Amino acid sequence: MTGTYMDMSHKLEALKETFSDNLELEHVLTKLLSVALNQYQLRLERYARDLRDYEARYSMDTPAFHERFESGELGDAADFFEWDGLYDLHRDLAEKIRRLELAL
Repeated sequence: MTGTYMDMSHKLEALKETFSDNLELEHVLTKLLSVALNQYQLRLERYARDLRDYEARYSMDTPAFHERFESGELGDAADFFEWDGLYDLHRDLAEKIRRLELAL
């Protein structure tokens, strides 16, 4: 992990040196964040589509499912673990998107 951190630290320093003008560096970082945001949004759309498939299959919205599943009411079918895991991924990714949007 230390090697990775040092590599990242060196890369950040190289960026600062390459784009010594703060406006230029901000432009580059904004572009990079925009690309990441776009990729996350596409992935979030796929997750949302998959969640809708589960909702249609089980005639239940995802938040209601999650509450019932977490309380042990629904049992332990493999589909339910996948659905719950997908819901966690969706929520985590939505939070990352929110933070990226604030950074832009």
